[in-house]
Amino acid sequence: MVWLRAFAVSLLAVAGIALSVGFGYYEIALRDRIVPGVRVGGIAVGGMTPEEALMALQNARAQQEARARPLRLSVASQQFVLRSDELGAAPDLAEAVRQAWLVGREGDLITRWRARLLAWWRGVEVSAVLYFDEGTARNRIAEIARQVERPPRDADVRVEGSKVIEVPSEVGLELNEEATLQLVRTFVARGHPSEAVMPHRLRAPQRSRASQVADEARTILSGDVQVLVPQWDQHDKPSPAREAFRIRAEDLARMFTLVEEQGELRIEWQRDQLRALVAPLASVVERPPQNARFTFDPSTQRLTPIVPAREGRALDVEASVEAIIQAAGRSSERRAMLVVRTTAPEIPTEATAQQLGITALITEATTYFKGSSPARLANVRTAASRFHGVVIPPGAVFSFNALVGEISREEGFEEGLIIVGDRTVRGVGGGVCQVSTTAYQAALRAGFPILERHPHGYRVSYYERGMGPGFDASVYSPWADLKFRNDLNSHLLIETYYDPSRVTLTFRFYGTPDGREVIISRPTITNVVPHGPDIYEPDMEGEVPPGQAKQVEFAVDGATIWFTRTVTRGGQVLINERVVSRYVPWQNVFRYGPGFAPPPNAVVRQ
Repeated sequence: MVWLRAFAVSLLAVAGIALSVGFGYYEIALRDRIVPGVRVGGIAVGGMTPEEALMALQNARAQQEARARPLRLSVASQQFVLRSDELGAAPDLAEAVRQAWLVGREGDLITRWRARLLAWWRGVEVSAVLYFDEGTARNRIAEIARQVERPPRDADVRVEGSKVIEVPSEVGLELNEEATLQLVRTFVARGHPSEAVMPHRLRAPQRSRASQVADEARTILSGDVQVLVPQWDQHDKPSPAREAFRIRAEDLARMFTLVEEQGELRIEWQRDQLRALVAPLASVVERPPQNARFTFDPSTQRLTPIVPAREGRALDVEASVEAIIQAAGRSSERRAMLVVRTTAPEIPTEATAQQLGITALITEATTYFKGSSPARLANVRTAASRFHGVVIPPGAVFSFNALVGEISREEGFEEGLIIVGDRTVRGVGGGVCQVSTTAYQAALRAGFPILERHPHGYRVSYYERGMGPGFDASVYSPWADLKFRNDLNSHLLIETYYDPSRVTLTFRFYGTPDGREVIISRPTITNVVPHGPDIYEPDMEGEVPPGQAKQVEFAVDGATIWFTRTVTRGGQVLINERVVSRYVPWQNVFRYGPGFAPPPNAVVRQ
């Protein structure tokens, strides 16, 4: 039995030695290789060195990539094919090889051998760690977004020349980049889905149609617009209108623009351009209202119209511009009538003396100017006619220049001698100041407040016959006027009478006397300045015969002349004034013809 025990011990010793040798050999054989039975992603790498295993995995990865289905993303009829590497996704093969190498090499001896035996017996699968670079994926998604995204486009209208182009609207597209990134993550992690629609949203335009504005623009440019100005006959009755101007279709295109307001398109007219076309026509239709003119019969207390009242007319520029715009918006009857507003006269033809408060003669004034030239007489007669029958309302201001109107040949005035500065020259309107002087004297006697009055530069004999010096009134539009206020409670009727036989002019004022009393002193002459020597000047108009001289101005001394006027009513002083006029000295002026020799002591002006 002893030998049997010894044999068993020896056998065990031999087996131990053999096992130790086997394990030693195995350790030496696997010193630089992965233990058998280890796989990475289904690829057996047991028995391989790490370098061999990495190469095997890379080859397998390349073949797998060649067979793999890429990610196909579609949006708005566009498709994008993306490989994993484009999305920043790839397995970490080096890390997988390292994990495979560690199988059976961690822990104590028993733990290591147990792991090796399990790998050999059952096999061990090492999963490759997936590497995913989100920055790369985001950049690729952003690149796709730049290609597919578009803002919504509103419907629009363009005008090119006289052509209207309607631009259709377009729906916008906005990519949801975060949702698309999540889709990519799923694909990388699970390998699916391989086809998907990129998450996005459609953005509707704010203005989907512009057809109405386009149609309006087409209508505007469909033809010319004829602008008519109303007409009246000699009896002030409407007559057929005539064409003032025509706006061509191609010009209309420059007179409006398309503007956006609260998301909607509308047509905005360049009204300043239309006003510039319309405004010059104001002079064609405009006229001030004309009050009726009358004569008064004190015995019957009745007014007789001598000039009928007339409505005033004024061009309404804004309404006319609107009429043109309305005409341009019509496809037919593209005619616009200028709008003319009428203004009723303040004093109608039907007014009665009772209505106007005209009951009696208030005052009258007469001036004398015998010896005046025919031209001067004609001008006095013409100017005086402008005031005959005029009615001045209570509180209103009488303006000589406004009532006499333009002093010109076209208005019936003749040319004669007038004073300009220190020269006597030919001009239109000599004698008008005779009329203003007469009106001034009547206003003084009536007790009216004088608002503006200018004496002449020097004393003129025509104006001193009657009330005396210092009661003249010079007018010269627009610098010098005669103005007074009708401060009666009634209207004031003015009548003028020119007497050719006596060579006089009379102003009569009719109204309702209010009991006022007027006291005007006689004029006082002071500061007399003697006139200078006679002046001779050649006749440039050829009116003086050869060898002769003709006196055209008469010498008068300079002076300061004043008078007082007091107006009272019921013991109350209404006006208490001192009126001062200063006149410069004026010399005799002669005009001489060819061959005449002026006296030695004369002043000769060329």
